[in-house]
Amino acid sequence: MGSEGRGDGERVGGNGGGGRDRLKAGPACQGGPDADQAAMIGAEPGDGVEELEDLAGVGSATAEKLRRAGISTVRDLAAFSARELEGLSELSDGKAEEVSRRAREAVFPKVLSAREYMERRRTMPRLTTGSKNLDRLLCGGLEPGITELIGAYGTGKTQICLQACLTVQLTPNRGGLDGAAFYIDTEDTFKPERLEEIARGIGLEDDRALDRVFGFRAINSDHQFEGLRLAQDYVRERGVKVLIVDSLTAHFRNEYQGRENLVSRQQRLNAFIHQLQRLTTLHDTIVLVTNQILDVPEVIPGVKPMKPAGGNVVAHGSTFRLWLERSKGRTRVNVIDSPKHPKWSTYVALSERGVVDVEEE
Repeated sequence: MGSEGRGDGERVGGNGGGGRDRLKAGPACQGGPDADQAAMIGAEPGDGVEELEDLAGVGSATAEKLRRAGISTVRDLAAFSARELEGLSELSDGKAEEVSRRAREAVFPKVLSAREYMERRRTMPRLTTGSKNLDRLLCGGLEPGITELIGAYGTGKTQICLQACLTVQLTPNRGGLDGAAFYIDTEDTFKPERLEEIARGIGLEDDRALDRVFGFRAINSDHQFEGLRLAQDYVRERGVKVLIVDSLTAHFRNEYQGRENLVSRQQRLNAFIHQLQRLTTLHDTIVLVTNQILDVPEVIPGVKPMKPAGGNVVAHGSTFRLWLERSKGRTRVNVIDSPKHPKWSTYVALSERGVVDVEEE
């Protein structure tokens, strides 16, 4: 059974109890692919129309207005509400409502039974992390949705992200998706030299490996939004199947300081996360974001509580939340919130070859 609740993920420092027994047994994954299965080939889009002009009620003039607003396919259009279309395009109130409704009808089924939904999930893409321990913890690997990596510096958040940029290029029989990656770097962590080392470590012997990882250095929150808009184009046109945002919250925390700016910061952060959610829904994109931790004033003497940055906005927006912490030279990875994964733990180590498995003592 998945974790209960969607709180802000406050956690008390330390390793917690029961980790050793949980690691030995392995998580009791329910439904979906077998936990040892590395990946699945992604589902093809539905049989609905894709070109804007193919949608009833959308002529060449309307299609041109939508394209000027950055909406180039029916799948993109289906994600926008009528109110958003009015603000982005030159469409009238009635026209925006009509084309938005028709696009949703063409792309999304009205109702699915749980069995039908399960069958769809069985065909969704699934990506190996390059670590058997992590794949087992995630019941088979990374899947479409927002996976949040939370932890202090040096716990391996960026290393897991860099490794995913390379495992996505592997063929499906090796756990990959034969795709590309897009990396939004907000803290100057994107290092191609490290990618080369990890590529050798995972056996990706392809001279074009670096050519299939696209980096974008975001210098502020506005630029971060711009990077996401570019990433959406690369998903559609360049075969990008993994999107990295490292880190999700850094710019927002720096630019919106103080309680008087808290509401504005959370609204802006929520808008960014909502766009990430749309991307995963429309294109089955696997999104990995990193997040920092905050120290909380001591309530119990000698106990130092910590919690992820971003509050409930990030907690509710992320699909899967993993907490990383250093433990005796290794990194312990804990599932702290998920709609499907049990709360479990595993261990990995950081090496020249990337993120590697370690045995439990």
